[in-house]
Amino acid sequence: MPSSAVTVFEKIFVYTASGSTWSTDTEIEAQSIGGTAFDLMQASGDFLYLGSDEKFDAAYFDVATSGSYTSIKWEYWNGGWKQIVPLSAAYIHDVDVTPTYYTFAADGWEEFPINNMSDWVQNAIGSPSTTKYWVRASSTTASATTKASINSIVKRPINAYCTTKDVFELMQMAQITDTTDFTAATNPTKATVEDYIQTAQSTIEHRSRKVWRPQYVAEEYHQFNLMGMKPANQDIRKLIDVSIWTGSGWESRTLGRDNDVFFVPETGMIHFSRFFILPARFTNYTGSMWRWGGGEFNSPVKVSYISGRDFNLDPREAGMVFDAARKLAAATIIRSADFGGIAVGGMDRVMMAQRADSWSLEADDLMDHLRAFEVF
Repeated sequence: MPSSAVTVFEKIFVYTASGSTWSTDTEIEAQSIGGTAFDLMQASGDFLYLGSDEKFDAAYFDVATSGSYTSIKWEYWNGGWKQIVPLSAAYIHDVDVTPTYYTFAADGWEEFPINNMSDWVQNAIGSPSTTKYWVRASSTTASATTKASINSIVKRPINAYCTTKDVFELMQMAQITDTTDFTAATNPTKATVEDYIQTAQSTIEHRSRKVWRPQYVAEEYHQFNLMGMKPANQDIRKLIDVSIWTGSGWESRTLGRDNDVFFVPETGMIHFSRFFILPARFTNYTGSMWRWGGGEFNSPVKVSYISGRDFNLDPREAGMVFDAARKLAAATIIRSADFGGIAVGGMDRVMMAQRADSWSLEADDLMDHLRAFEVF
């Protein structure tokens, strides 16, 4: 893809307090769907470090071995390690379920409150020392009975469709700023352009009704149906959980075609592999009111999954998404920042206002095409 945005962590370390050792090549294993699982922290003082060249606000973990952590502490670097409260528990709204945070007990998602991390800065971590935006996780228990092992990790960058550097190069700003990207000292700043790109991403998703970045969907409710269920969101990347209400609590079903429930990507349907022993279906016409579909066939089901198209595996539309995002952000920069009357470096013959209008129209046309590809 033309965009420099990536969904893999450029660097990952697991620090083990016993022996003061840093893992090596962990990010390679984390990028691999197959390969060998790697262990996370166990004792007090052990850490998982997630490092990225650009800011990110979420990570998906494919777990090989479930960890027995009571809770996980998350921190980011702002000149020192500052604790943050993640958002996974906020997705749980059912009054019959106690909200809990993600603890690497199964495949899952953790999201970070990026709006509360405005002072997040890069720092050098590890051995060898590597400068990135870092978030780290540790167990709040002195020693976990079982440490989790991870197959792979996927990140969600805050700028998923294009980066600030992509916008910078489109605007040919190098001759003006004498830098290779927007920085804290440029006008506008890198942080401001990051905000513009996030707005552009939302605009594209709203107009096209499609998403090209990982999205966590939790507690989506459906009626039990022997023929299967179709989730509200298309382009499911990973089915995480399917639970059935038994009348007294939620019972999570084992995923897999040879187990309880499975997902068919081609049809977007979730199917049950076998029947369940639940209260029998009944029909009652004897009272003043009648009802049908009680028991097994009316048992509510809730599903959790990761949705969103894979930007790197969508050659038909991803290029248009990238181009629309950078042009929307660039047009916003021109309308918002004061560069004087005319910019140089390839745009010296075109007034900036005209260039902004041109980019906006081109982005509108791309978004119309993206929506036209939608299949109902």
